[in-house]
Amino acid sequence: MQQNNNICVVILTGGLSSRMGGGIKSLEKFNNKTIFDRILERITPQTQHIIINANENNNKLNKYNLPVIKDKLTGHLGPLAGIHASLDWIKYNIPQTKWLVSIPNDTPFFPKNLVNKLLIKALDKNKKIVLAKSNDKIHPVIGLWKSDLLEDLEKNLNNGTRKIMLWAQCHSFDTQNFDQKFFDPFFNINFREDLIQAKEIEDRYL
Repeated sequence: MQQNNNICVVILTGGLSSRMGGGIKSLEKFNNKTIFDRILERITPQTQHIIINANENNNKLNKYNLPVIKDKLTGHLGPLAGIHASLDWIKYNIPQTKWLVSIPNDTPFFPKNLVNKLLIKALDKNKKIVLAKSNDKIHPVIGLWKSDLLEDLEKNLNNGTRKIMLWAQCHSFDTQNFDQKFFDPFFNINFREDLIQAKEIEDRYL
């Protein structure tokens, strides 16, 4: 698959991960490999630009040699603040880049054509926001965002908006379906027992 140089992907690791006991949960392992390594392996062929949104200082992320950016708006305001910080980073570092794709740090099996399918839907339907969907469920954290949404997002965050869907619904957005037969491609790891299920998915289907 050809990399897309007009899209920046952010891996959102800015949450508190309280249900996993704190820290950066994507550094947890199953089958002797971290969740983060799996995410990076899947996303690297899809884009030339990858950044990490992390609010916790963790030297283990440094080995990936990727830009690590913190939320610009403090107070752990959720993934919307990570998307905002990423759009801001794009503006000042790779301003020619027109799109941001956000993926969470706990979803190791997302599709290998995620970026391309989101972009095709956005261009085909003339949308600035496209959110991933599977099994009739929208996954708001996994989406494509036009870079010129920065100013509007900042205004909404400053006015108290915290939920991605509340903000997305202020715009004309669409969804892109990614159904998979045997497991949810957006299966996410929130609890330690989810690591066991992730191992079973990988051993059985991947």
